[in-house]
Order: sequence, then structure tokens, then C-alpha cells
Amino acid sequence: MRRAQAAVEYLFMIAIALVMVLIAIRLAMRTVENATQNLNETTGKLIKILQNMTNE
Repeated sequence: MRRAQAAVEYLFMIAIALVMVLIAIRLAMRTVENATQNLNETTGKLIKILQNMTNE
């Protein structure tokens, strides 16, 4: 009985660890997406500024 209980406890710990890893991966993906979006917006703004400077 104790072996079965220990096995179940290990399985729960592995499940919790996997959930934590999945949460970390999602957070990292969101961060990368936000950084990409910010970089694209900033690049677009810089291109417009440079175009305005060359047109003047």
C-alpha cells in the first residue's frame, strides 16, 4: 500500500511540474510576441521619421 501511495505522490509531483513548465512556456511565448509587436511598431515609426527627414 505504501508503494502505491508513493507512486501516486510522485505522479502528482510530475504533473505539477509539467503544469508549471507549460505555464512558463506560455509566459515566454507571450513575452516574445509582445516584444516582436513592439519592435515592429518602433521600426515602422522610425522608418516614417527617417522618410520625413529625407523629404524635407
